[in-house]
Amino acid sequence: MRAPRGPVLLLLAALAWWAAPARSEVAVGPGQPIPDLVFEKLLAPGDYAKLGLDRTEGPVALSEIPGQVLVLEFFNKNCVPCQRQVRHLESLYRKLQEEGLDGRVKILAVGAGNKFKYLPKYRKRRKMTYPVTADPTFDQWRRVGDPGRTPFTVHLVRVDGVWIWAGHTFGVVEADELERQTRALLDAPDPTAVAAGAAPMKVPELRLPVPQETVERMVQALFTRVLGEPVDAVRHALPGGTVVYQAVREGERLLLYAKVASRRAICEVCDPVHFVFAFSADGRLQGFVPIHVTKYGNKEWTPEDVRFFEERLKGREFRDFSFDPTVDAVTRATMSSAIIFDEVRRTADLLDELPGR
Repeated sequence: MRAPRGPVLLLLAALAWWAAPARSEVAVGPGQPIPDLVFEKLLAPGDYAKLGLDRTEGPVALSEIPGQVLVLEFFNKNCVPCQRQVRHLESLYRKLQEEGLDGRVKILAVGAGNKFKYLPKYRKRRKMTYPVTADPTFDQWRRVGDPGRTPFTVHLVRVDGVWIWAGHTFGVVEADELERQTRALLDAPDPTAVAAGAAPMKVPELRLPVPQETVERMVQALFTRVLGEPVDAVRHALPGGTVVYQAVREGERLLLYAKVASRRAICEVCDPVHFVFAFSADGRLQGFVPIHVTKYGNKEWTPEDVRFFEERLKGREFRDFSFDPTVDAVTRATMSSAIIFDEVRRTADLLDELPGR
């Protein structure tokens, strides 16, 4: 990064630290109540009856689902391990039906980052008969702690009318093991004790794969490319702890900003996503550069991938940043593309806190 001058240098020195990524809204532990997740709707009218609900449409909250045990699985339709997990969860669902346990045990699968309109085809192809919903903007995913990989299967047990976190698994879990975990809760004399003894959830730590100095050089290079002239960059810590950069020309602070973002992956076998994006004060994306963004097989995006993606984002307004995988995703990088879109969209919440507006 070109050496800044005067007050810019002093402010950079005063803020010579890297803010940790923003924490998820809720972190859930063993034996604790899960947040009352709310979903816009279920995938098909028949799913409501399968969950024990006496209607065929409308939003669904976890708290209104009856039963003794709830198996809640987060998946993404583009995640290969999630595709393999379907047959095991389907096997459990059919066994519960055969044994008349489907009244006591409910299953709900949640497509994290998937839009409803793309799930019916997936469901038909995978022969899924258990209830399905979607969390297209990752809101409920973040409320359970942004776990970082799918398939993510959570066992909940009802205690005094409240769903309690009683265990979880990452990755593909075979039907026999899913059944064992489920029966252990059904048969436990004290399910509260079983839940309290479950293993805590370990969320993967997010660390930038390059030094801070490299990131700052990338920010300055992005500003220079967007503006077409060399500029400096100054860092600001916003009230909530998020760090943004601001472009500076000859000591004059410009209304051009950048954010360095890190997000955990969705799929179990995918890498985290790290990138930089520049934006104007009115919340329009002006430029994008990856730090570490991958596609299928964890291969880095090519320069052609980056150019395509930046063109899809450039000039779009944050508050209307809807992701359409059919036209917005880099080929074989749908999940990474969706995560980036989601992070940019959420940055709209910070616009009123930007310095110099």
